[in-house]
Amino acid sequence: MELLGSVLSGNDCRIQKISLAENQISNKGAKALARSLLVNRSLTTLDLRSNTIGPQGAKALADALKINRTLVFLSLQSNTIKDDGARSIAEALTANRTLSVIHLQKNTIGPVGAQKMADALKQNRSLKELMFSSNSIGNKGAKALAEALKVNQGLETLDLQSNSISDTGVAALMGALCTNQTLLSLNLRENSISPKGAQDLARALCTNSTLKNLDLTANLLHDEGAQAIAVAVRENHTLMSLHLQWNFIQASAAKALGQALQFNRSLISLDLQENAIGDEGACAVAGALKANTVLTSLYLQVASIGALGAQALGEALAVNRTLEILDLRGNAIGVAGAKALANALKVNSSLRRLNLQENSLGMDGVICIATALSGNHGIQHINLQGNHIGESGARMISEIIKTNAPLCTVEM
Repeated sequence: MELLGSVLSGNDCRIQKISLAENQISNKGAKALARSLLVNRSLTTLDLRSNTIGPQGAKALADALKINRTLVFLSLQSNTIKDDGARSIAEALTANRTLSVIHLQKNTIGPVGAQKMADALKQNRSLKELMFSSNSIGNKGAKALAEALKVNQGLETLDLQSNSISDTGVAALMGALCTNQTLLSLNLRENSISPKGAQDLARALCTNSTLKNLDLTANLLHDEGAQAIAVAVRENHTLMSLHLQWNFIQASAAKALGQALQFNRSLISLDLQENAIGDEGACAVAGALKANTVLTSLYLQVASIGALGAQALGEALAVNRTLEILDLRGNAIGVAGAKALANALKVNSSLRRLNLQENSLGMDGVICIATALSGNHGIQHINLQGNHIGESGARMISEIIKTNAPLCTVEM
């Protein structure tokens, strides 16, 4: 590490990007790198993931960042820097004006460290992306970051996945979103947001006009929470991507989302996978696709959809001209569902990727899909794995698709 440090310290150094991930450099190596960062004028990207640099290594790097004027990207993911390390980084951010991306995931940072980072964000204007997932900031840390978002005018991406944040913390964050005008992406996956927190989310979405990406995967929204968000989606004009995977959502919430999609003109990606919306929910979403002209990606994996739901989706695809990705992996649409989708493929011109993996299609269903591709010149990728057709069947289907759609990649 000393040798690399000397190279980086050289006046003629032109190195711009370095990845030292998983190299066991420890705090000693981090200190050597820090010394070189004091004088280096070329390095813009430094990846130090999984190196056990600890709080001391983080402090050394942070002290260098107070002087360094070239580094733009720094990853300290999985380095056990803890609250003390976060405090050091925060102090650096108050002085540094060039760092735009910092990754601090999996660092055992708690509310104290989050508070220090929040204080820094109130002053810093250059940081665009803060990855803070898989720490333990809790509601207290979320509240601190919310206060920062009320005044910060630079941060565009905030990742708070898996941070033990519940409704109280979400309420604070959503209060900040009502005034914040710079945040574009917010990740709240794997927290503990209930229908109560969803109400606050919905209110913020009705007011905020800048957020484009919202990830609520693996929370506790249930139908009540998802319905509240659906009402907001109907009114919101800027959100482009919404992840609601694994939220105990059923048909009634899917109906509400379907109604919202008939009016929404901004959402291009909707993820409802691993929610038991069933045929009833799939029919509601399919009905929306007949009117919606914006959505390009729809994820319905493992959603308890059978032949009836697939038939409704097929009818929608026959008239829809914008959907490009449809993922139905892990449902049970069977031969009847496959036939309905095959009929749609004969006339649909927008779909580019179709995933029918593990759908009990059998040989008859797979043949229907494969032969339908002869009239479709848009599909680029199709997944038919796990449909019980055997090796010989897979070879035969591959040949049919090569003949009918030579530009289409097929997974068998």
